[in-house]
Amino acid sequence: MNSATTDEQTRTLHWQKVSSWALLYFVVHFSVRFIKDGLLNLLPMLVVFVTQVENKLFWAQVAGAIALVSLLVYSFLYFLNFRFCISDENEILLKKGVFKKERITLSFARVQNVNVAEPFYFIPVNLVNCIVDAAGSVSQEVVLPGLTKDYAQQMRKQIFAFKAQQQETKLDEQSETDITENSLRISNKEIAKFGLMSNMAILAIAALAPFINMLIDFLEKEIVSKVEGFYQQELGIMANAATFAMITLIAMLVLMAVMLSVTMSLIRFYNFELYFKGQKFKRIAGLLERHQLSMSMDKVQSIVIKQNLMGRILKRFTVECLQASSGGAIAGVAAKKNKQTLVLPVLSAEKVDSVCQWIYPWFNSKKLAFKRAERALLYKNLAFYALFPSALVFGFCFITETNSLISLGVLAVFSGLVTLSYQRYGYYLHEDNGRFYMVVRKGMIGVHYRVFELYKAQSARGISTYLMRKSGLKSLYIQLASGFAFMPYIKQQDADFIIDFTIKQIESDTRSWM
Repeated sequence: MNSATTDEQTRTLHWQKVSSWALLYFVVHFSVRFIKDGLLNLLPMLVVFVTQVENKLFWAQVAGAIALVSLLVYSFLYFLNFRFCISDENEILLKKGVFKKERITLSFARVQNVNVAEPFYFIPVNLVNCIVDAAGSVSQEVVLPGLTKDYAQQMRKQIFAFKAQQQETKLDEQSETDITENSLRISNKEIAKFGLMSNMAILAIAALAPFINMLIDFLEKEIVSKVEGFYQQELGIMANAATFAMITLIAMLVLMAVMLSVTMSLIRFYNFELYFKGQKFKRIAGLLERHQLSMSMDKVQSIVIKQNLMGRILKRFTVECLQASSGGAIAGVAAKKNKQTLVLPVLSAEKVDSVCQWIYPWFNSKKLAFKRAERALLYKNLAFYALFPSALVFGFCFITETNSLISLGVLAVFSGLVTLSYQRYGYYLHEDNGRFYMVVRKGMIGVHYRVFELYKAQSARGISTYLMRKSGLKSLYIQLASGFAFMPYIKQQDADFIIDFTIKQIESDTRSWM
């Protein structure tokens, strides 16, 4: 204890307060956290309130006033206790908390990214948020709100100068100015398409779930009765109010979800700008918060190119550059939740190739000669996912004396989907200037590519059943720090070669990717 105290005293610690304007950040931050986390926990109470409580307006005002006062008081106390320090030991020290005091120590050596975000409420006073991300871990993210732009940029340069000196990879400034800078801008019209392609619409529908009863009541009182009267008087058609209410409700929910999804996409990616220079990405985007994300290609573990059904209709792809993520088996999920992931939301096929060629000059999606899975995979999946379900449907139709042709329809649809999935599976190995890469493809109606350099894999192994071994087949599984690549039913000798070669690359390549 004495040695720790002495060591603490020998350090020159200059604890700093953030600007008074940072109080706005804490109010907004805790409001968003309450909406995202608190409302879900309070959902049963909301249901009881909507269905059981009388004089809803009065009690809603009381509850809202209490919540607002509590939010403001807690944010103010949090602001008073918030202190940070840049120590002489090349560490960021942070004190925070109200009821539970925390002290965080983050070494410069563990910092992966230092990004700058400019919320709309800080623009008039020229302040920003400095976001320090430690090795891709969401739990180790440090946010310093209400800093001046100059101070945030100075801190960023100080951290990366230390890391460059430590790794002995500091670039000469003159040589870096000679490197070509590539850039990409995505129009807001294109960004709106991402709202149609993404799963934000599903999230928006989930957000509307607590208010469905209120929407139904509103539809019945304000819309359904009026439209039913119009049908009866003007067209002489008797409309079923309940059926019409359900159709109208579904249509309105879908429309509201799509509008919310497009709005959320615009808020996140508004005026999207991307720059690539000296193996470093810089992305600036956002409506309410102009967020600047910087990322070195060394930190990118894999690149995912994907296109869902709506993407196929719109002829657009989404590209994600995934960094290392903690979480073991759920690393891929953690990587997607990590807001430091670089997402290029909506690109045409030509722009996908163009951007990927900044990183991998050899990449050309039209020239990737994929090796497909063996036909045994198609036969197995047809039996399990097409013949078996259609047999069950045929049995049900026979028992209930229903038209058995339905089972043929099920067989045709499921067989088509299974065949599409089989045709999508493929892998491609590529060598470029002594470096070895792999592209793994999968999908069904859409398509999903994962591109990575072999030395960045964490492990590689083969998976096979008894029947697969008898047929000389294996499934290939490669674990990455940002998810995994899986290729089923390839020849055993091919799988063994890829496994051995990948492990050799992992063990022999000394380049750092963390």
